[in-house]
Amino acid sequence: MPAIELISIDCPEAPPLPRYPSFACRAASDLVSRRGLFQPVFDNMHGVMVNLANKELEGAKSACYAGTVMDWPCDDALLFRSETRDDVMDLMQRLLEASPQHRVAFATEYQFGGEKRECGEISLSEFFQLHDRHALRYNCLWYVRSDGRNGNGH
Repeated sequence: MPAIELISIDCPEAPPLPRYPSFACRAASDLVSRRGLFQPVFDNMHGVMVNLANKELEGAKSACYAGTVMDWPCDDALLFRSETRDDVMDLMQRLLEASPQHRVAFATEYQFGGEKRECGEISLSEFFQLHDRHALRYNCLWYVRSDGRNGNGH
């Protein structure tokens, strides 16, 4: 099962988040990965981490598996289910707004997901353009910024 972790960079406390109809999420101020692939990177960050999870895991303290959040195409792309995509975008926008830098780290980890890669910084709209083109992969860490901001948060 894949793990999906988002960090609202330098966010001092978890922003209010709605209950999403398509997935569960859990926010924590400790940046401890549930799987550990990117933990060395997280150790150098501050902020709030949000873990996505299957909807049936809502309220579970260890909820971190997001298998039913994802679609599983034949091309190994990281792809949200159609009913999940807009909810994930909403969550990312809320985390971007809560970040003083207007940046979110988006990390995925999947046992069969290939090589670990840090993929750089892109805007939220660019992130979802890659998503829609089936160009996102598992075991990657992206730095996503608000649309209209350069790499320095301005």
